[in-house]
Amino acid sequence: MVKNILIVDDNLDDLQEMKALLEKQKCVVRIANNGIKALDYVLAEKFSVIIIDIMMPTLSGYDLLRLMKERVKGKVKIIYASVIPKKEVNMEGVDGFIQKPFSKQTLLKAIK
Repeated sequence: MVKNILIVDDNLDDLQEMKALLEKQKCVVRIANNGIKALDYVLAEKFSVIIIDIMMPTLSGYDLLRLMKERVKGKVKIIYASVIPKKEVNMEGVDGFIQKPFSKQTLLKAIK
């Protein structure tokens, strides 16, 4: 399962935990702790999966998705990761959801 994955989250613990789990699965992982850095990555690289936290300062996950959609044009699987219950999340334009706190199995299932 070699995938190029971008994780966008302002919580450094969550970033490091997801990165470590995915790298054990032989994924190539980039991390961004804010939406601006994520946009820079999206312009420079091609990703098969992008995991986005919804609640972030400056640029929320919803805003980031809107800005990225024009650049990735449906070629990327986009997954939200949030403490917000899924039933309260606007899932339009995304391919999946990971409820925080998450388990290893939940994360791996979401990116497959």
